[in-house]
Amino acid sequence: MYFVMEGLKKFDFLTQKECDTIVREILSLESAVKRLGPDIYAKTSEDSLTGRYQYFNYLNIRSIKNIICPKLKELFGPCVVQCWANIFRQGEGIGEHKHIVNKSTNVVLTGSGNIFLYGDPTIGTYYEGVKHDNKIGELSFFPSTMLHSVPQNTTGDMRISMAIDVHTGEPKLLNTLVYRMPKRFVYIR
Repeated sequence: MYFVMEGLKKFDFLTQKECDTIVREILSLESAVKRLGPDIYAKTSEDSLTGRYQYFNYLNIRSIKNIICPKLKELFGPCVVQCWANIFRQGEGIGEHKHIVNKSTNVVLTGSGNIFLYGDPTIGTYYEGVKHDNKIGELSFFPSTMLHSVPQNTTGDMRISMAIDVHTGEPKLLNTLVYRMPKRFVYIR
């Protein structure tokens, strides 16, 4: 782990082989996930995979769960994670945003992150307006209130990443969160 700027931590998180496995799963599931509900996110292109973040958690896929969950548990201990995928094709990106904290659940949103899996690393990700090149397999973890964005993909290839929100708190409250929305949240114990 190393600090890049205040609040932003980066981890060498996944191997190339692990990234390849996850990318294959994301691509094979893209159409099915898009059929789960409408794209509800206005800061991406129309019909984006990102806009289905509330309908599906990629940690419910065994091959992805087996790779990512032990690593998240090592970093955060027991936690509840929401995990979604982003595929940005040519001309697509995501506008500046931060992740919303739902204070009514009494569960702490410890932070948010993204894992860069595939594509041109020089497209980068902006944190608080500062560009950071990506690295295959790297987890960037930051406060959920940190503004971040990905500029439009200008290449002919896809840019694929996963995003996570990590929640911690009392086990009973974490269980309730998962119980209420089992397709959206996964409890890592």
